Amino acid sequence: MLKLIALIKKQPQLSADEFQAYYETNHAPLVQRLLPMIVRYTRSYMPAEPAVTGKTGSTDFDALTELWFSGQEDLDAFWVRIRESEVIAAIRADEANFLLSDRTLMYEVQERLSD
Repeated sequence: MLKLIALIKKQPQLSADEFQAYYETNHAPLVQRLLPMIVRYTRSYMPAEPAVTGKTGSTDFDALTELWFSGQEDLDAFWVRIRESEVIAAIRADEANFLLSDRTLMYEVQERLSD
């Protein structure tokens, strides 16, 4: 399967709990409704501190989102749909409630599994 990942930064006035609640309750359902070609959609929220013992610091992002597509045709359909003015306007308007759109980074990645 093909996959996109997005690194997302919350708005600074929101707590981590507020950010997560808004994402799960409002934004994720909107994305699923507008972009039905996504076959799997996950959100992973970054903790305040890394899990590795002895490491300190914080990340520049608050969430890692993964979008899976069953094939190239669905990924191509995603890129066409996301560029439609009413779709991107709805997504951007909702993003303004909880994240910093200009800080979002999105990558098409190749996932590898170990045996």
